Amino acid sequence: MYRLASYDFAAHIHLYRWKELNILLDVNSGAIHVIDETACEFINSLIHHQGDFYLATEDCSARHPSSEVMEVAGEIMALYEEGEIFTAEEKIALDLSVLPLKALCLNVAHACNMKCSYCFARQGDFGMKPALMSFDVGKKAFDFLIRSSGQVKNLEIDFFGGEPLLNFEVVKGLVLYGRRLEEEAGKHFNFTLTTNSLLLDERIRNFIIEHDVAVILSLDGRPETNDRHRILNNGEGSYAMVLPHIRQMVACNPASYYIRGTFTRHNLDFVEDLRHIVDLGFNNLSLEPAIGADSPYAIQEQDLPRVLKEYENLTETLLEYHRSGRDIHFFHYNLNLQQGPCLAKRRSGCGAGVDYLAVTPEGDIYPCHQFIGEKQFYMGNVGSGLLDRNVRRSFQTNHLENKARCRQCWARNFCGGGCHANNFFSNGSIAVPAEISCTMHKKRIEGAIYQDLHKRVDENQNFR
Repeated sequence: MYRLASYDFAAHIHLYRWKELNILLDVNSGAIHVIDETACEFINSLIHHQGDFYLATEDCSARHPSSEVMEVAGEIMALYEEGEIFTAEEKIALDLSVLPLKALCLNVAHACNMKCSYCFARQGDFGMKPALMSFDVGKKAFDFLIRSSGQVKNLEIDFFGGEPLLNFEVVKGLVLYGRRLEEEAGKHFNFTLTTNSLLLDERIRNFIIEHDVAVILSLDGRPETNDRHRILNNGEGSYAMVLPHIRQMVACNPASYYIRGTFTRHNLDFVEDLRHIVDLGFNNLSLEPAIGADSPYAIQEQDLPRVLKEYENLTETLLEYHRSGRDIHFFHYNLNLQQGPCLAKRRSGCGAGVDYLAVTPEGDIYPCHQFIGEKQFYMGNVGSGLLDRNVRRSFQTNHLENKARCRQCWARNFCGGGCHANNFFSNGSIAVPAEISCTMHKKRIEGAIYQDLHKRVDENQNFR
């Protein structure tokens, strides 16, 4: 009989039930299996007996016909031999110091025309002096990215704030500058603009369409949800003002768009906000949980049972839309289970501080926009183009290979160890995962796998 005495089942497989399905994820290979009750019991017995197939077979045969158990054991052995279950973890040497820079988040405005109560940027200025980026600083940022990008052809620029449209003329000038650089440097820029949409007039929309700029448009959902936190400077809600602009922008068919919302402790029934956004005619959306150790709006441990139940509701809702012919792209459920990122990328996370950096209006460089203003993470300035090696090294080495706790987690290849900033603001260390966020993310992964399985069945695809 086969024996897996030294196999770390807890770290390398995840067996769970979602409604009518028993789902097994082989963590290292990414293979997903749907198994019946007998197979589920056999695998649990196999885990209990530390990988001893003989003892697991004997144990299950006490409750099920021996022929049935032997058939299940044979199928599991075959999967094992084929490398689809109980696979070994691939050992790779991650050296992120060799990665070139490929993306910049340009905070072109440390100012905002709204005062959202949950804003991590402290109403747009990040706790710093309000400022707008000059074209000269932005130009230096582009030049810095070109110099630092090595052989990478496709580069990314995110225009962020605050509210970047408060500085639209500079955004416009930088997009045009980037398009000129493309021919000179043999690169291509993918531009994204994140906006509260208040200033999205026809002139700006036309520019966005003409120059293939992707947009992220902020809306939290139902009017009462949105207007509870997304507040104008005069104290009024913003829903009635921004919705027409968002509709007009999406109707122009931009390069891509996402409706980006935040749910807080005040709307734990956030699926109703998703339904509202979908009913408005939008197919691409994201609802992110409010986070932050000191935020009164952030999801707390006592909220988790309700939130996890709502993610189950979300999964069913997305399947309902799919079966009605409406393909809704919910950001956290876009796991691309068949063709995900390479193993190295899955184990290193988002790239903040390594191949992705953020730049302030003054040209100061931080690992990402959430670290702006945190002095210990200051990395340099685009004027000199020199980066603090110690800060950068701390992010280059902050991957799964150096996180013992994360290496034991079945979800590790879906998050790379979690958000650096969320970890830091929750635990004081970029290397220590934020437990509340981990719990929510694992539930989303389970739901996304369940949804994907049903989609494949609905599309008459075979799966085991």
